[in-house]
Amino acid sequence: MYFLIWGFLVWLGATLIFRFFGHFFFHPENALLLLLSYLLVVPVIALLTYPLYKLKDLTKEERLKAAMFIALPGMFIDTVVLVIFPDVFTNLPVQSDRYFGSWLLWAYSLILITGLPLKKREGGDK
Repeated sequence: MYFLIWGFLVWLGATLIFRFFGHFFFHPENALLLLLSYLLVVPVIALLTYPLYKLKDLTKEERLKAAMFIALPGMFIDTVVLVIFPDVFTNLPVQSDRYFGSWLLWAYSLILITGLPLKKREGGDK
């Protein structure tokens, strides 16, 4: 339950950021900003997941479950949000919905990847 709540809070925070500041990230005419938004989410996702896994002292199997539970709330909610994109993200041009949707898939994929083992360790399963 902890990771579902964390996932919801991450989704809420990201949605509020893009609701009010999304025009800085998802403007179809500005390829550099689009590229930066894809690149900058990599360390952000790492900061939102890896320290939490360490804090909770999760095993490999638990990390994968935690990553899924972190990603699920946003994935479910964003299926609706993307349908009503112009109403939620009033500061973004409607044409940016495809870039935003693509970015969401990228971000959720990154969350799921954080649940995979980084490297094989000898003598333990953490």
